[in-house]
Amino acid sequence: MPRPLRHRYSRRPPTLLQSTPALVTAAMLAATPLVPVRTAAAQPAGFPDRPLRMIVPFAPGGVADIVARIVAQKMGEDLRQTVVVDNRSGAGGSIAAELTTVARPDGHTILLCTSSVAVFNPLLSKVKYDPIRDLTPLSLVSGAPFVLLVPVNSPATSVQELISIARAKPGWISFGSAGIGSASHLITEIFVSMTGIKATHVPYKGTAPATNDLLAGNLQMMFDSISASVQHIKSGRVRALGVSKRTRSPLMPSLPPIAESGVPGFEGVSWQGMCGPAALPRPIAQALTTAVIKAVKAPDTAETFAGLGIEGIGSSAEEFSAFHKAEIVKWGKAMRDAGIRQ
Repeated sequence: MPRPLRHRYSRRPPTLLQSTPALVTAAMLAATPLVPVRTAAAQPAGFPDRPLRMIVPFAPGGVADIVARIVAQKMGEDLRQTVVVDNRSGAGGSIAAELTTVARPDGHTILLCTSSVAVFNPLLSKVKYDPIRDLTPLSLVSGAPFVLLVPVNSPATSVQELISIARAKPGWISFGSAGIGSASHLITEIFVSMTGIKATHVPYKGTAPATNDLLAGNLQMMFDSISASVQHIKSGRVRALGVSKRTRSPLMPSLPPIAESGVPGFEGVSWQGMCGPAALPRPIAQALTTAVIKAVKAPDTAETFAGLGIEGIGSSAEEFSAFHKAEIVKWGKAMRDAGIRQ
């Protein structure tokens, strides 16, 4: 079993994104653009020769599933094969990742490789895979900030009020997540640590069931992707208190950054990439990368993403690899500073 990743990556690897701590905000993209692969390489002969399987590590209905289905459809059109979305939730995404690592490396099995799968869960748990060694990076697909949500009947109407109430009533808060080691779990643990409040974690098999319990008032707090929660917020079914990036989201510009609402320095964004198994032949990997980039850069994809608060990226495999390694360093340090251990 591999050693915990926080020890394996003790030194910051070289990366195009190392000068910017934020993930995929518009400011970051302007300052450090992620340049897509511009390859004219022909599709490898005989590939693909049957439908592709895109494994998604969470249940249907969440942001990961939304991104996967949009990209899968476009990739299928480009590759002239159906790309079947296979939702395999559980264990913070480890089940999906393990299925990918043991798949035949012929390009017909790919993974929606989220920040939970590739960073958070390996840092938090003793998983059976090494995301650097056992996966082939193809492209960084997209990213989206989190919003801090409370039920509509919550007495808290701001981040500061939530903190004050939680401090006055230790143990009152229970928060939901998409599972142990998921992005929504870890970002909440960082928030709890930075604010000094006490809260009980309730893990679910995906974001959607956790959101349902929040809407029902069975949870007092939850971090969710803005793209997955915007409709609930606009319909008044849930109350949003703040956004997890340092600038306001164009999708909901009235929401203040949590870093400016009583938690200085707080920041975290979830992202989605595409990966294959290790030992994926380079021509096939390049063909998949090109198909992902075309899917993300398609005008209708960009329009759909923007409406959901998702930033489409479509990076090269090399940029995704460098970014991934930097994320491991960044979040490993954040977890150690917050006292979160395996």
